[in-house]
Amino acid sequence: MHSFFSRLNTLFAFTLTVLAVLTIGVFFSTFFEKYQDTVAIGVNKPIVKHMTDFSANRKKNDLGVLQLNLDMNLDHLFDWNVKQLFLYLVAEYMTPTN
Repeated sequence: MHSFFSRLNTLFAFTLTVLAVLTIGVFFSTFFEKYQDTVAIGVNKPIVKHMTDFSANRKKNDLGVLQLNLDMNLDHLFDWNVKQLFLYLVAEYMTPTN
């Protein structure tokens, strides 16, 4: 007859085995998905304003205001594992002085 600790060890090992198999299944269910898409970006009404910065040295600084048109379809990015999607935009530009 098995002792209490032997039965507890068997139950614990079985639980860890099931969790490991489930974890591997979750990994393989989304590993081969391609989470990329093409995006069309358009810029409307770019405006550069000269604003005074009251928080620092009161010099005039440039403030760029523009409207972006983003055309993208993100439906295929959502699956059972994606609850929320964060998007960010990085802009680079060159001026004659910088």
